[in-house]
Amino acid sequence: MIYVTGDIHAWIDIRKLKRCPAKSNDTLIICGDFGLIWDALPSREEKYWLEWLHKKPWTTLFVDGNHENFNRLETYPKEEKYHGIVQTIYPDIYHLLRGEIYTIEDKTIFTFGDAFSHDRDYRIEGRSWWQQELPTQAECQHGLDMLEKYNNTVDIIITHDAPKSIALRHGFNREAMDNGYASNRVNILTYLEQIYGRVTYKQWYCGHYHIDEDDSPSFHFLYQDIIPILC
Repeated sequence: MIYVTGDIHAWIDIRKLKRCPAKSNDTLIICGDFGLIWDALPSREEKYWLEWLHKKPWTTLFVDGNHENFNRLETYPKEEKYHGIVQTIYPDIYHLLRGEIYTIEDKTIFTFGDAFSHDRDYRIEGRSWWQQELPTQAECQHGLDMLEKYNNTVDIIITHDAPKSIALRHGFNREAMDNGYASNRVNILTYLEQIYGRVTYKQWYCGHYHIDEDDSPSFHFLYQDIIPILC
């Protein structure tokens, strides 16, 4: 069984996983803001919670959110797993990369992390927010190319942010956050809107907005809920 949930923000919200129903041989996917790669150097708290998560019976996967230390995250080794490329963070803990398509329990899963930091003005670049929280054009093109190989049809989409039209429908307007990013960074809302209009999928799950709501029977915002993927 595959389960999915929203942000855990390192040890801030990780305790919700104590009620995760996943068992041995199951998989848990976190929709960004994993947060256990955060400090400038690996900390005692990070090691404690990574080990805590490692001891759970399931395998943990996550897409990146905007609250990750990307300078550190980028240093982790890559390997082929689930018919795609992942980063190995810790035994049984893997980062699912932007624009990859994985096959897990016979389900095809397209993943694309990152998002705007709504509180970026109160953070310090390179210490508490990073340019890499938005994708490059090359990452976006890689995602489109991978989807083309699958005839723009997958079972599941996992992202941190939402397509622009869905975000706006729920009252979230991130347009004012375009300034301050390098010219090679892409507006993630616009990119995900492109995916939304192009790809046939059965279920889409995202985090970031700290709500547990369904936009439709096939699009779900997640935060505290931990739910099985049934499709």
